[in-house]
Amino acid sequence: MTKTKGDFGGRVKELRERLHLTQEAMAETLGVSFATVNRWENGWTAPSKLALRQIDLLCKERRIAPLNSDKG
Repeated sequence: MTKTKGDFGGRVKELRERLHLTQEAMAETLGVSFATVNRWENGWTAPSKLALRQIDLLCKERRIAPLNSDKG
């Protein structure tokens, strides 16, 4: 298993922290496992297109910048 390129995992973690969620709570909110969120944050995998859409919807609901934005 190889790590994903860039600092995508760091961005996922930053987003989760801005949402004030634990890994477990973010996983439950997105309908994925805790291990999946953990793998995203550690750079082992990246969210699927479906998960990215769910993350974007969550960001819109909470009125924060999505992952693909450099704005905070």
